[in-house]
Amino acid sequence: MDRLEFRLLGSIDACVGGRRLDTGPRKRRYVLAALLLDLNRPVPVERLIDAVWEGDPPDSARMTVQGHVYRLRRTLVGARVETDSSGYVLLADPESVDALRFRRLLAEAARRDDGSGADLLDEALALWRGPALGGSGGGRSLEVAAVELEEARLAAVEELARRRLRLGEPERLVAPLRASVTANPHRERLVSLLMTAFYQVGRQAEALELYERTRRLLADQLGVDPGRELRSTFESLLSAQA
Repeated sequence: MDRLEFRLLGSIDACVGGRRLDTGPRKRRYVLAALLLDLNRPVPVERLIDAVWEGDPPDSARMTVQGHVYRLRRTLVGARVETDSSGYVLLADPESVDALRFRRLLAEAARRDDGSGADLLDEALALWRGPALGGSGGGRSLEVAAVELEEARLAAVEELARRRLRLGEPERLVAPLRASVTANPHRERLVSLLMTAFYQVGRQAEALELYERTRRLLADQLGVDPGRELRSTFESLLSAQA
């Protein structure tokens, strides 16, 4: 029998055998996401309400959440949603939730300082399908969780790049780092790593052009100069050319 899988690293989905289940309207998926983020732990109704509504919730919020949980119970065959004294708990295998699997792979990679650690980071990043929690749009607690997941993803991209550079594999980095820099042009550490990758594959001019483009962007949009790490990378590349 195919296992029930939950996806949070992109749109909020439940799938069986690759087939998406109908988990209902947007607010019901927010309830599901909140339960999954605290999988196997009780989630108070108040926290579920906070995950669903951006501002002040309506008077019917508690009853609406109860209705969403009732329907999720009928949809999620293979998982159990139990009532707790303060709210609800979704019981399932943590490996069935991509965000929890992502966190586990990061923790395992942190314990390995060889090529296998880089491979684990590759595996973790391959779980992503789009913005965390579908870009959220839910209440404050989901917005915070989405930001934390996105930060963990970018940190993993940076750590993977550092490891691949140390292993002498810059050619594997240029395309994914370029995509990450395009999406996060103000993130100086990503820029620094892409500059280094460019340089190591013989594309020195592109490395220096990237620095100048980033320097102008930081000045025009944020009114700041490049930080110490990015300046140091630039100066090191200039020295290596001399």
